[in-house]
Amino acid sequence: MVERRGMIRQLIVSGFTTFLDEVKLDFVPGINVIVGGNDSGKSHLMRLCYALCRWGERSLRRDFPELWAEEERLRRHLLRAFGARQLSSLVSRRAVHGSAQVSVSLYGAKAPIGCADLSFSFHRGEDGVGLSIRDMPDRFLQERALFIPLREVLTLYPCYVQVGKRYPDLLDGPTWDLCRALEEEEIIRKGVELEPGLRRVQRLTEVLLQGKLARECGGRFILQRGQDSEEAIELGLMAEGYKRPGTLNFLVNNGSLRSGDTLFWDEPELNLNTSHLPLLCGLLMGLSEAGVQVILSTHSLFLLRELVIRLSHCEGREISRRFIGLHAPSKPFGAVRVQSGDNPDEIAPLESLEAEMEQADRYLRMPSRTHGNDAD
Repeated sequence: MVERRGMIRQLIVSGFTTFLDEVKLDFVPGINVIVGGNDSGKSHLMRLCYALCRWGERSLRRDFPELWAEEERLRRHLLRAFGARQLSSLVSRRAVHGSAQVSVSLYGAKAPIGCADLSFSFHRGEDGVGLSIRDMPDRFLQERALFIPLREVLTLYPCYVQVGKRYPDLLDGPTWDLCRALEEEEIIRKGVELEPGLRRVQRLTEVLLQGKLARECGGRFILQRGQDSEEAIELGLMAEGYKRPGTLNFLVNNGSLRSGDTLFWDEPELNLNTSHLPLLCGLLMGLSEAGVQVILSTHSLFLLRELVIRLSHCEGREISRRFIGLHAPSKPFGAVRVQSGDNPDEIAPLESLEAEMEQADRYLRMPSRTHGNDAD
């Protein structure tokens, strides 16, 4: 069993977009599931955490940086993560004193708990100089973060790369960072072997895809099935639900995702047939067992229940898990209500999931189902 670390341990935020009141969230090194309806702030929470993890990476840090330079770098990471032009748009309209307050605890192999803590604030109407860091980390991280967004990247990858290199501000940060990660060659070609845990993830993705993803010389991706190159399928002919698991397959194969990293995945069940969700749950568990911290958002009651079932089995009991429920405000510009716990019962009831259960009850109470068919 690989030691699980993760990159993000705790987040405290107030006055940030829909998070008007102070919210404290604890994350686990294993699987973190964010559940909530539309306009509840799921994507905002994930993008904020992603921006903070990216800022905390040592590979992106200048030697002996000045505080003002680190504030500017953090400001740019936040803007790029949200595709926003001004920090003011990230401050809740009803925030006290018109400011957002954020504190985060990051950690990794070379940065024990407490060494990579960061706290900062920024104010509405002060976009040029509005971000102020109060507490700087003593150490930065060796690990990295990756984000698989709702937008499918593989099909338009060559176009995204051209746009990103010429006009980097036109692409949001997660999309451009993902494109850069996809540029790397498969590590097998470099003579490097995958870690054992990630080899299992690789096999699971290939079972789901019934093949493996590869990049042609022109930069386009194909799905290879079998050893014969004639069995290569153009990405435009590939099922939509397979494209984002295919993205993960390539990120594992080229070494962009490693033990100790954090993977953010926005609605991994999107466009996947329900019959594939048990395999997707196995894939998420495999990532955790390989030492990858997983943070995902979902609308799917089936995925949530299947994950709980799989984690209750012997092979999943050692995987830490955290469920975070976001309840959308009942009135405009209201505050999101947040609940968290080690099982879904601690975050219920959730409107987005209750609707599915209520429909299932109505369906089972239909006369044709309760009385049966006379012909039978």
